[in-house]
Amino acid sequence: MQITAPHHMALLTANFDKLRTFYVEVLGFPVIGAYSDRRIIFIGVGSIAIELIERAGVSNDKSGGWGHFAFEVEDVDASYKALAELGVPFHVLPNDFPEGGPVSRIAFFRDPDGNELQLVQPLGPGRYPTVST
Repeated sequence: MQITAPHHMALLTANFDKLRTFYVEVLGFPVIGAYSDRRIIFIGVGSIAIELIERAGVSNDKSGGWGHFAFEVEDVDASYKALAELGVPFHVLPNDFPEGGPVSRIAFFRDPDGNELQLVQPLGPGRYPTVST
């Protein structure tokens, strides 16, 4: 077996309309796919999509292994300002990470279901930290 690329990440929600509005209208993701017979849409840019799935009774408990989903942006500070003006609250303000030798500039916020989202702006020559051997 050979995995060729990530395809999508699914978010289950009991608040489909609220999440759809947040991702499509607030964050600006285009709808790239949808089912006509159920409340499931695919949104995305680049090589990976987010699948929003309506699921009644799904818990917003975030105690499992899920951490966060990161969105690469050209300018974290400008993106932070634009989202804050739309009323999106941030719990980690824009900052360089790691301190003392930044690889990226980051900020964290949550969607209406409480899923943690990150804005990331690579600062170095690559998109990820250098692998040491």
